[in-house]
Amino acid sequence: MPSSDHSRNNIIVTLLRDRTLATLSTATIRAVAQGVIGVAFIQATIIGLALLFAGVPWAGVIAIIALVLGIAQVPALIVTVPVIGYIWSSGNYSTGMATTHTIILVLAGMADNVLKPLMLGRGVDAPMPVILLGALGGMASAGILGMFVGATLLAVGYQTFMTWVASSDDNDPAAPKNEPGDSKPTN
Repeated sequence: MPSSDHSRNNIIVTLLRDRTLATLSTATIRAVAQGVIGVAFIQATIIGLALLFAGVPWAGVIAIIALVLGIAQVPALIVTVPVIGYIWSSGNYSTGMATTHTIILVLAGMADNVLKPLMLGRGVDAPMPVILLGALGGMASAGILGMFVGATLLAVGYQTFMTWVASSDDNDPAAPKNEPGDSKPTN
């Protein structure tokens, strides 16, 4: 009964594939959540320290606002630009110090642009650009929930595509075969 053995093997392969994709989905959602919260926390900490260094009143409250906006995926420049306006208009800073604080606050407000690509795809079996593009595209199309759905769909799609490509190479009789010790593929 080779057909029952074949169908049993197909069921086992399908179950393993389903478990792998479920694990990938879970890891992707976890990586996106940790990446978003981690990036927001790091950016809010940098902004808070920059505000304390500048001597801006209510620095802690402004840093918490930056944290909440970072989790909601709103640019932190919305918080730092008014603070920069305060620094320049208050008259409490020399031109050199105001320029220094402006540069530090602009860099702190844009820190998520560097941190998101580094943190978003950690621990996932898909390349970081796939996770990042899925999260950004999902966020643009469906908001906060779309960020998770988009990253998960692209990660699962990528993994499925790569599995399909690998299996089609194994089953293609015209594909070049390598013998042990060969450096070039042979037909």
